[in-house]
Formats: sequence, C-alpha cells, structure tokens
Amino acid sequence: MEINLLSPASFAAGHPQDQYSWLREHAPCYWHETTDGDGFWAVTRYAEVRAIGRDPQRFSSEPTIMIEDPEPGLFDDGVHKMMLMMDPPSHTTYRKLISREFTQGPAAAMAPWIEDFAKQIVDAVIDKGQCDFMQDVAGEMPSYVIAKLMGLPLDDGRKLYALTETIHSAVETLPPGAPGEAVAAMFGYGQRIIEEKRAQPADDLASRLLAAEIDGKRLDDVDFLLFFLLLIDAGGDTTRNLLGSALLVLLDHPEILQALREDPDRWLAPVRNECLRYCSPVTYMRRRATEDVEIAGRRVRAGQRVVLYYGAANRDERVFADPHRFDPTRNPNPHLAFGGGTHVCLGQHVARIEIDLMLREVVTRMHDIALAGEPEWLASNFISGPRVLPVTFRG
Repeated sequence: MEINLLSPASFAAGHPQDQYSWLREHAPCYWHETTDGDGFWAVTRYAEVRAIGRDPQRFSSEPTIMIEDPEPGLFDDGVHKMMLMMDPPSHTTYRKLISREFTQGPAAAMAPWIEDFAKQIVDAVIDKGQCDFMQDVAGEMPSYVIAKLMGLPLDDGRKLYALTETIHSAVETLPPGAPGEAVAAMFGYGQRIIEEKRAQPADDLASRLLAAEIDGKRLDDVDFLLFFLLLIDAGGDTTRNLLGSALLVLLDHPEILQALREDPDRWLAPVRNECLRYCSPVTYMRRRATEDVEIAGRRVRAGQRVVLYYGAANRDERVFADPHRFDPTRNPNPHLAFGGGTHVCLGQHVARIEIDLMLREVVTRMHDIALAGEPEWLASNFISGPRVLPVTFRG
C-alpha cells in the first residue's frame, strides 16, 4: 500500500479510507516522510487519537496545528500567538474570553435568527432550479452567522470566507504567495474593524474582544487580529464542508434522504451526527511530543511531530461496527469530528444548530435534488469537503 497523506491528490474525492484502513491495521503510528526531511508520526486509531488530544502536557499544540511549520512571525512573533496554537494555561485564559458566547445556552438562543438565515438562503435559489450548492447554500450559512456574531455586513462574511478557502488549499495548487496574501487581506480587513469598533463599540463579539482584558491589559491589535482570523477561519470549516459532504451522502442514500424529508424532527440529529462521523470535515490536527513517549508500540521522541487523523479514527472498526456503512441509527456515536480535550471545537454547539436548520430547509424545500455535474473537492490535505457541487432541484 502506498501511503501519502501529504498530497492533495490523496484527498481528491474525500478521505483516503483505503490508506487509513491499512494504517490502522498495520501501522497505527506510522512514520511519514516529508520533503523537508523531517517527517511526522501519523496516528489513525481511535484510542490513540482520542488520548493524545486530551493530553496537552505530553502533546503540545505549539508551534502550530498544521503539519508544516508556519513562516517565521506569521502566527507567532514571540509575543503574540493564535489561541489554537497555545497550550494551557495560556490557551485556557484566552479561550475563556469568548467561550461563554458559544456554550449551549447562548447557542440555542441563536436558533431563531439562524433559522431566518436558512430560509433566506434557500429563498435566494429556490426559483432558479439549479445552483452551486457550496457557494450558494453551504457556504452562505457560516459566512452569515460569523458576520452577525462579529457585527459585520453579511456580504463581508462571504468575502472573508473566500479568503479562508485559499488559506486551506494546498500550496502547490495555488499561485505563488497566495496563502500569505489571503492572510494579509484578512488582517487588513480586521484592522479596519478595530478602528470602527473602537470608535463605535456595539453589542457584538468584535467589540467585546476589543474590550477584553488579560492580566489587567486589553488585547492589542495583533491579539485581536489573530482572534479575528481564527473565528472567521474556524467558523466556517465544519459547517460548510459538512453540509456539502452530507448532501452527497444523502444523495447516495435516497431512502435516508426521504426519511429525513418526511420526519426531520426525528432524523435531523442522528443524520447530522452520523455525517460528522462519516465525513469528518477536519482531516487532522498536529501535536508536538514534549517528551519521549510510546504510541501504539512505536517510540516517539521529544520534539517530533504527531498528527491525529480524525477521518481515520472515525472509521475505526474497534469502536464503530461496520464503520464504512452510513447508519444514522448508530448509537452510541462517539465521533471525534470536533476533536476533544482542551482544544475541542469551541463552536460545536453553534455548528450543530446551523447544520440542522440548513439541512431542514434543503430537504423540505429543494425537491428532487440531484447532481448536475461532477463535484470538485477542495485541494487540501487539512480540510475535507467539496469546493464545487452543482445541483438541480424543484421548488
């Protein structure tokens, strides 16, 4: 079996489940070579992925959660660091600044206006009979939600999410310098938000972040910009890619699509949970071993990269019976699509509401929905989901 978890070609139609299966069986902690000569350990079984994600003392998120190290100074200038790339106690302190906004109670309170967004999104395409589901439906919802939370114009949410798609795409598929330019554009927009919100604070997350304090000091511009990039970036990944992948799965399982259409109150939550397991929108997170440690019988040295593959863990035969079968009746369904431990997805409760309400509108209003062409997947080994998904339907 040829193993290549770096090339976007391996992810050209979703997760490379054939490679994952071989790794789980033969090398659950696999030394993966890289072009820079400094490889990484690919971890693919559920037990190890879950345990490592809950052990920040031995497996650090610094300096990055990406396989490749960042350009010097991009997300860590020696003074500032993105929250996603921190360990406790710093991570805990920064996460507390916004965590209350995303707990179950506040998330549930968002449902009425998220439902309004879902209706508006379908209203905009329903009479056309065709659309690119990713751009016109799946991508609209998270763009609108994060824009509203941050106090931004809704159209700006769309433009900002387009930048995140560039940031997540494999470097070799982009023009030279494109990822850095996308980050710079995001920071440039964020700087304008700083000026506007400091001049006229409002009841929104951006204003609250600018007024927040750590150890008696307010966040400076760089702190805010790193938070801004994280919220825009992470605010769309799971929802957008899950919705697109979910539609493809439902089209492959028409009997489940029909059951969901006829009784959404019963089937939305189990279908959504199984889609999260089956599709796993976030491919991996990287950690760094802080000490010599054994993983699945392999000796990992301090300082080496350890990469957790959620799409592999979520198909582990040791945890999920018949794991390659899409089964909304699966119970329990302890998937790891949102990660776990201190870095468990901050927006998971909001994401579930977005997914449920958007799926409800799609399946109950977009009748006879069908593919109008071949889906095109995002060229990325980090995020899994369609980039283009043409469909036809009847209103």
